[in-house]
This record gives sequence, C-alpha cells and structure tokens, in this order.
Amino acid sequence: MTVDESRWDAIVVGAGLGGLSSAAYLAAAGQRTLLLERYKVLGGFSHVFRRQGKWEFDIGLHYIGDCGPDGLTSRVLRGLALEERINFRRLDRDGYDIVLGPDFELKIPQDWDAYLDNLIAAFPKEERALRRYISIVRRLGSGVDRSRASASLRGEFGAWRHAGAAAAWRYVPHGALLTACGLSPRAIQVLSQYAGAYASAPTAAPSGLHAGFMDTFISGGAWYPEGGAQSLAANFADVILTHGGEIRTGASVAEIRIEGGQVCGVRLEDGEILHAPVVVSDIDIKKTYLDLVGRDHLPWRLARRVNRWKMATPYLGTYFGLELDLRQQRNANYYVIPSWEDATSVRNLSRIIPDLATDAQRRVPEEWARDHAARMPGMVFSGTTRDPGNSRSAPPGWGAVEVLSIVPPVGPVWGIEPEELADGSYSRSGRYQELKEILIEGMLDRVERVYPGVRPLVRFREAATAATHYRYTGTQSAAGLQLRPSQFGMFRPRSATPIRGLFLAGASTAWGPGTLGAMLSGMHAAGAILGRDLDAEIQAGLVLADRGRLGAYRDADPLRASRGFGRAVTESASGIR
Repeated sequence: MTVDESRWDAIVVGAGLGGLSSAAYLAAAGQRTLLLERYKVLGGFSHVFRRQGKWEFDIGLHYIGDCGPDGLTSRVLRGLALEERINFRRLDRDGYDIVLGPDFELKIPQDWDAYLDNLIAAFPKEERALRRYISIVRRLGSGVDRSRASASLRGEFGAWRHAGAAAAWRYVPHGALLTACGLSPRAIQVLSQYAGAYASAPTAAPSGLHAGFMDTFISGGAWYPEGGAQSLAANFADVILTHGGEIRTGASVAEIRIEGGQVCGVRLEDGEILHAPVVVSDIDIKKTYLDLVGRDHLPWRLARRVNRWKMATPYLGTYFGLELDLRQQRNANYYVIPSWEDATSVRNLSRIIPDLATDAQRRVPEEWARDHAARMPGMVFSGTTRDPGNSRSAPPGWGAVEVLSIVPPVGPVWGIEPEELADGSYSRSGRYQELKEILIEGMLDRVERVYPGVRPLVRFREAATAATHYRYTGTQSAAGLQLRPSQFGMFRPRSATPIRGLFLAGASTAWGPGTLGAMLSGMHAAGAILGRDLDAEIQAGLVLADRGRLGAYRDADPLRASRGFGRAVTESASGIR
C-alpha cells in the first residue's frame, strides 16, 4: 500500500526539545508523525556547534536538574525507553554552581541546609534575614512536582497548598522578597544571579519561579549528559524515526492552515501543502499565533492576550577555545559578578538589567557595549569540565568555555535594521562587529576571573548575539515568554489552545523555560493530543516506545545523528548517522 507523504496524523513544527519530545511520544504511541525543522540541525537551543575541528560548544544546555532515578528528567526519558541510553554526570555536590565576585566566593551545594550554612558564612551579620529568606524559598520550591503542578489549575492550587504561609510570595517578584527579608544590597546581588539563567530581572521574576529553579538542582541534583548536549536531540530523533515518524530539516513553515476553526495542516515556504488534523508548535509563541496562524483566525480574547505578551530578554553567548586543560577542573559552573559598584543600593541594583538590556535601545551603541562589558554578570560554563570523556569538546590538554549574559533584542543599539536581520547582512556591518568585540572582551574578563591568567591561552573566540539566535532558530528569546507574575504559573499557556487541533510545546508554556521544562512540555502536549495522562502512566510503569526498535546509536556522533534529514528520512536512516 502506498503511503500518502502529504497526510499525517500529527505535524510538529520546530525541533527544539519540546518539539522533539512531543514528536517522539506521538510516534511511540502509533501516530504517524512528521517533524519539521527550519535549520539543518535538530535541537533548537540545545544543539551544539563545532569550530576548527577542535572545539564543541553548547548553545543553551549547560546543566539539567533532577536526573536521578526518581527525577523528572528520568521520567520523561523512561517513557521513551531512553533512560538507560542517556547517562548523566553529576556536577560537584558541594558546589555545582559557584558565585564569584571581587574577593568573594559562594558555593551552592546540592543540599538546602548546607546552602544556608554557606550563605551565613558569607554574610554572618545577616543570619536572621537569610534564615527567613531560605525558609520561604525552600517551602515554595521543595516537594512540588513541576510536571503535575504546571499541568492544570488543580496542580497549581496544589502547589499553593503545599507552600502553606509561604504561598503568599509565589507570584511576588523575587527582588521584592529579597528586600522584604531585610538583606543588604550585596547579599541581594549574590542571591539574584540566577536572573541570568531564566532571563528575567529580579524585579519581574516571581519568587515561585526562582524557588522552583533552585529546588530542581538543590534537591534533584545538577547533571550533564555524557557525550554532550546534542545526545538528547539525537536520541529523541531515534525514537521518532524507528516508530514510523519522519523528520525534515531545512523545512520552514509559512502557515498553519485553519479551516472552519480547525487545524488542517501546514504550508511550507516552498509552497508544499502537508495535511494533518493536529499541529504542535514548538517555535516562538508570538510568531506561531501572529504569523503562522494569523490574526484572522484568533479569537479576540486570545488576540488581545498575544498582543500583550512580552518576550524574555535575549542572551549573548561568547565562546572560547583555550590551550588550558579543563578536564581536571572542579565540575562546577560559575556566576561571575564583575564588581560591587552597583551594590551600593537596591535602587542601583535594580538598574543593571534595564541599563544593559531591557531599556538599552536608546543608548549610544559603543557606550552601551562598554558599560555592558564592565557591569553585566556572566555565567561561565565548560563542557570539557562537565564531560571530560567527550573528546569532541576539545583536544587533550585544552578546553572549551561558554559564557552567557543578557543583552537587548535586535534594535537601534545594535545598529541593525529589520531588513538586515531578515537577510543576514547585519553580520557584515563594521559597527556590529566592533560591538561584538567589545562584548567578547568583557566576557573574557569573566573567564579570567574563573581561570586567572587565561587570556594569553585563548586560541579561539566567537560570539552569538540575539541576531545570531534569530538567524538559526527563528526567535531571539531562548527563554520564551518573559517570566513575570502575569506570565507565570496559572497565567502561562498550557498545551491546548482555543484553536481545535493546535497544541503548544516549548519554553513559553507552563513547564518552561529550560531543558527539563521543554521536555516536559512536549510530553504533556502529546498527552493532550492522545487524551491520556502520560505523566501518571509513566509513573505507573508505562514505557511507550519499543526498546527493541531503537537504533545502534550509542557510540555514534550525536551531531551527525541530528543533521542532514532530507525529504523522507525514516527508520532506514536512523541509528548511526
């Protein structure tokens, strides 16, 4: 029997971890599933890139929480028979993250009591305030099943009940909680460093978000996949291909087709029409509704809501290849505060992200770049340290380092016009390259703080701006919708939409952002389509995928296994690629 290649049970748009997870679960459940990805490599912000045949760098997956046997990450993988195919290395239990400042070091251990002890040792005069703060954050974050709590209003109310009196702080901005506890500006700056991780200022990010983020790692552990970040995408792809699904890269969707209020498929940019009663979108949520669906198909309440949504602040990624052996370094990440000059008052602290990111568009570009280089904290990661057995990360005796920081979206401060962003010509601008060089130098200062004397050992350097991310992923905001009280918890989109047959996955959903959030969103999107509580079924022992079908991927190159999918890549092309 000939299979109609234009008709599918479900089409998934976007191969980030949300799209990959949803497509894998749908295919494993017997749905004929097509996954479409505009770029040549699967993974979205979790994919890796290589340079000069020596270095492998992570774009956005730097560590994952809750990967133990009973953890949420393991739960998602277990349902697809992937739990034993992806191994995770645990970061240092005594300090998986380390906050560095001038003459300052704070280790964040995988234990709440030890974390409090470290804070009190760092700020002994603030013990009472710290005890109050940690008691609230710990109560807000501990014992809440992120998968269940985000799935429904019932789950949300369960999280409220569990938090007890601390629940009053759940939607209050983290900065307000820090101030209310009576902490000093310097302690507030240290405790605010994770604002960079979820791309939202402490004055906006809800305390419940911060608490959940912290507990995922403190209680569930901090981990990194062996073989590098790309191994997740490669394994999800293997499930899709070996269970009757198809993947196409270089396939950009121009329209999600709607007839009579019901999804009926998609139209590609080359004009090809693909039919399906179900579409899952894992791309930028505003682009999904405004560009692919179109305003004419949006109920007026939804259209008004979409217009009001604010996207998260973009990241600057800077990448360094070092002639320095990082395989023997402490297995930890570093959050680097360049100076205490902004910690003279809470008001000054509250200006860091507006001055350097959210309100920067009217600044003189060179002045802004130099200010960013001097003041913006940086998050320093090394895949070479996290996974020393991965020879692709760096040559023996050398190391690869990534630094993330927050920057403004594309606009006047970058000197980029909309048409330049659309056609990619911005990258040839001398001013743009000059701004990048200033920013790279600033982030190299953060690396120097972690590895003193490293500057002469730099053998490769590169930066990815908001424009770069848009070029490769179609969005500037890796964290999706900005995490603020009106876009958090019960106010954040879930899987189903008001449009019949349209479902959502990815960073902008209730489970996002982050690696774990994206994977959970895909599992829940598939469950909503199938009419099944996959989370509960997996906890009860369900393994939806057939382990015997999976390809011989284990020793393959995960990047090679995640790219080059043509028009009809199916099971015959899975396994080692």
